[in-house]
Amino acid sequence: MNGELSFKYDNVMEETLGNSGLSNGKLESFNTESSKIIENLKEKELNGEFGFLDVLNDNLDKYYELNEYSKNFENILIIGIGGSNLGLRAAETGILGNFTSRYEIPRMYYMDNSDPEKTHDILSNIDLEKTLVFVISKSGNTVETLANFFIVRILMKKKNIDLEKHVVSITSGGELEKITKKENYIHFEVPENVGGRFSVLSSVGIAPLSCTSVDIKKLIDGAKSIEKSCKCEDIFKNPALMNAVIHKLMYNRGKTVSVMMPYIERLRSFGMWYGQLWAESLGKNGFGQTPVIAVGATSQHSQLQLYMDGPNDKIATFLKVNKYRNDLKIEYEYDHHLSGHNLSEVITSELVGTENSMKHNNIPNVKITLSELNEITMGKLFLMYEMQTAISGELYGINAFDQPAVEYGKKIAHECLTGSKVDSEKKYINGKYIITSK
Repeated sequence: MNGELSFKYDNVMEETLGNSGLSNGKLESFNTESSKIIENLKEKELNGEFGFLDVLNDNLDKYYELNEYSKNFENILIIGIGGSNLGLRAAETGILGNFTSRYEIPRMYYMDNSDPEKTHDILSNIDLEKTLVFVISKSGNTVETLANFFIVRILMKKKNIDLEKHVVSITSGGELEKITKKENYIHFEVPENVGGRFSVLSSVGIAPLSCTSVDIKKLIDGAKSIEKSCKCEDIFKNPALMNAVIHKLMYNRGKTVSVMMPYIERLRSFGMWYGQLWAESLGKNGFGQTPVIAVGATSQHSQLQLYMDGPNDKIATFLKVNKYRNDLKIEYEYDHHLSGHNLSEVITSELVGTENSMKHNNIPNVKITLSELNEITMGKLFLMYEMQTAISGELYGINAFDQPAVEYGKKIAHECLTGSKVDSEKKYINGKYIITSK
């Protein structure tokens, strides 16, 4: 299995972008600071603050046992939101493909939102008697997750489905832990020092993935294989450090938007995972880049005009693969330049066009190339970005592992659900300035 990852940053350098680019000397000057940053990170790891690295050494036997058990089911239902959903989904679609969850047994279903129509649609198309349900919430009190699980749980009880055999709980507290113990669900802990958005390689991601055809050992091995590079103090040998520094320097120059643009559909969900990781980790104390998720070549026909001719406030990251799992040849009996080419050549040429157009317009961009998309390269990609985010927290002087600003909204939602409906509408919902069409 080929597992090479390369990081190209020519298109942020002054040799390419002139005065809009970075000098080699500027990057070299970071070597002293980067050495201190890596030392700080290693100290935090020793103090048990970097659980996302600790989980790489977990014993996988419990997951192999779960894999055997899951063969009794046709469907896997994932109930979880945010970090309890996005990384898992990125790994599953990245490795297995976008349509595998529909046609390969077990079929994967994701119930992440509290949108009643989505939940109803899933429940209308799934046989719960043939379903293994994963309910995932580190706190055990996530509102959307509990709401959906309570609905699914009652439906299963009404069908006399044995919850002990059909529910896997991944939690470390709250209401979910209480009911897990009371009803004796299959249970996996979420390590205390692993935050949701950093949990893809913990039980949160690995337990459900073990029930699919994903090789979880190779996924972990992929992450381990890049760990040493991502702890290197030399900025020119550490892709996570280099990318973190580049994004920080460009942020200082007004590049407040980070565009993630994979040129392969299987990494669309990885972009969504990155969006949470980058925004929730670094959006603090007035700092932070806004992540924008695009997909090549589709987004060339919707967003590219803005990137090229709108505010010059963006830095783009392209993701590409050298070898697609499947390719198709274009055949056309009339004279046309596309005839005889493969689809992979088309999408690759479109990436080349976008990359060079951005360079021409002095828009900084970097590119990560994977030899192919598999467990090894996905593991590398996940760990590189987790380390890059941790390093960025040090560069900004902030805690990359908390999210204090979202708690106020949760408090109001809780108040609306537990208090008087009239009082809630008066205090939070009704407005003075409203335009209504009837």
